[in-house]
Amino acid sequence: MKVTVIDASIILKWYLSDEEHSQKAIGLLDKYVSNELDLLAPSLLEYEVMNGLIIAQRRGRVKEEKIFVAMDGFVNLEIKLINLSGLYPRVIHYCKVYNFSAYDASYLSVAEEEGIPMITGDERLYNTVKKDLKWVKWIGDI
Repeated sequence: MKVTVIDASIILKWYLSDEEHSQKAIGLLDKYVSNELDLLAPSLLEYEVMNGLIIAQRRGRVKEEKIFVAMDGFVNLEIKLINLSGLYPRVIHYCKVYNFSAYDASYLSVAEEEGIPMITGDERLYNTVKKDLKWVKWIGDI
């Protein structure tokens, strides 16, 4: 089975249909649910997804009730979350090299540690690393 790291931008596309490439992101979800693909992420994923949904609600993109439904569905998927405590040297490295937040650097660090690709819906992140980190893929290219 293929394994990949996904970031919160991918998961938010599952629940925010107005997001660009949401159907491609749903395709990844379908592969996960049908056991064709295994998904990993850093342990901060739950917080980032919840925060993204709350921000979308504040901007009028989603009703509050949908946040609860989305979070219940997301938690029930039981995506494997990786503890970051042993990865902080790599997180700091990516923060320094690419001027990223610790959040963005965490996804890169998990993918590097596991030796697997990472798929992002964050075009800015992808464009920043694509020349150096060939294992980072943008959802628009999938």
